[in-house]
Amino acid sequence: MKNNKAFFMKLLNLSREEWPLLIKGMIFLLISSAALMAYPQYIKAIIDNALQTKDTKALNYAALFALGVFIIQGISSSYRFYYFTLAGEKTVKRLRVKLFSQILSQEMPFFDFQKTGELLGRLSSDTAVLQNALSVNISMLVRNLFQTIGGIVLLFITSTKLTVFILILIPPLAWLVAAFGKKVKHISKLTQDALAVSSGVAEESISGVRTVKAFAQEKWEINRYGDQLQKSFNLSLDRISVVAKFTGVVSIVGFFAIVFIVWYGGRLVIQEEMSVGTLTSYILYVMTVAFSAGLLGSLYTDFMSAFGAGHRIFELLDIATVNEENFKKPLKNISKGVIEIQHADFSYPARPDQLVLKNFSMKIEQNETIAIVGSSGAGKSTIAQLLMRFYDLNSGKILIDGLDIKDYDLYALRNQVGIVSQEPILISESIEDNIRYGKPDATFEEVVAAAKVAYADDFITTFSAGYKTLVGEKGVQLSGGQKQRVAIARAVLKDPKILILDEATSALDSESEYLVQAALENLQKGRTTLIIAHRLSTVKKSDKIFVMDHGEIVQSGPHDELILMKDGFYNKLIEKQFNN
Repeated sequence: MKNNKAFFMKLLNLSREEWPLLIKGMIFLLISSAALMAYPQYIKAIIDNALQTKDTKALNYAALFALGVFIIQGISSSYRFYYFTLAGEKTVKRLRVKLFSQILSQEMPFFDFQKTGELLGRLSSDTAVLQNALSVNISMLVRNLFQTIGGIVLLFITSTKLTVFILILIPPLAWLVAAFGKKVKHISKLTQDALAVSSGVAEESISGVRTVKAFAQEKWEINRYGDQLQKSFNLSLDRISVVAKFTGVVSIVGFFAIVFIVWYGGRLVIQEEMSVGTLTSYILYVMTVAFSAGLLGSLYTDFMSAFGAGHRIFELLDIATVNEENFKKPLKNISKGVIEIQHADFSYPARPDQLVLKNFSMKIEQNETIAIVGSSGAGKSTIAQLLMRFYDLNSGKILIDGLDIKDYDLYALRNQVGIVSQEPILISESIEDNIRYGKPDATFEEVVAAAKVAYADDFITTFSAGYKTLVGEKGVQLSGGQKQRVAIARAVLKDPKILILDEATSALDSESEYLVQAALENLQKGRTTLIIAHRLSTVKKSDKIFVMDHGEIVQSGPHDELILMKDGFYNKLIEKQFNN
């Protein structure tokens, strides 16, 4: 009960901006329900007054009043649906934006443990379940609750004897609703979890479709997705079974009550304790109450499903994001770009027992270009991620211009550090939008200038749409070299003080590499540059080369000095490269 109350409070707080719409909807709901509860009285008037007295005029008036009541009920129902549904749609839209913002605000370790498909599942399927509960269902819940309570009151007024019998049935029915609802809530949460897992499998397969097809594993992926869906389907069967049993029990009890009312009410009419019109209106009220109560039971199971989805959403919303203080520190510009790493130990949160960096220290002077080389897994790319502060060190410090990077505003830090990675990720928009990603307020002329520096303008202008050419999902419409040059143009436009090139030319052919390397050499002027690479041609012009092995620096110096150390690790790397 405490969890349910907390859940409702969160929903109420989330829909606070839509309260004016909900109040309007509530007004029309009351009008609609009141009109619906009034019509049995006109039926009673028709039977007892007009038919028995054979007064045609009274019959006409009663019929006109009943018609007027139904018109009012229809119009008010329409407005009720409109305002409640609009409020629900707005609330869920804001919830999706808030949830998406919450996901993007998480620290990098969060994404090491979460599957993309599962997060997308919460954004789509979980919010869809909650959306239905917050729009149509909430309106139906309030309406049927009002009609059930109002109907019971009118039943007492119409006939206390018959109503007492009906009230005897309510406690066991309430117990059944609670028991079945608890079961449905539990199954629904498990079902949503299983659906999220299947979404994760689908996302992996679709995003890596080239790998799937290259290994001819379509059938295996289809089976893997089908297996996960089967788990969700089995849980859905359990839910359907529970709801079916509940519906059957409630239906039997409801029909039993109606048969008893007709039988006992008929006896009261024969004994002249009740008129035919009164019995008819009473039966109509019973049917209204039964229908409303039945819908309440059905809605209860729907709300339990929404509870399951909602709890998954709020679990994510309740996770702490990157500390806001990291974004509120005094803005400090990186003026020199001097980088110093002091006695750093680091392990990824997903592998806390495996040190990637061990007592690691290095210094890069202002405007110096250094390269970090080493075998795969040596920790080279980790340096780049630490400089961007995607992760924090286990121990030690990283200083930029003598200041701990933890003392920089996080946005300011990342805005002054540019990175071109081994596998550039482009957004599925135009080439212009992708280049402008480095500086959203840049003019078109600045975009073109950056593209020319990156030697991207030549191929962009060959497209019929030019800079408006759509690159497709993850840049699939461009070649590897073209994607890399667009990414380099993006970094050029950003104009960072510190530049990180993480295998930035690895996807280029020899001709493209030559052109881009020339552009990068121009870009590096006036900047502190960190190059992470395997290719000798990429690093030999660096001011200094740091050679890494198992998270430690084993050699350092210019290329000309390191190449002379025949037994050194640097020479071994070069020999492997040429032998391969």
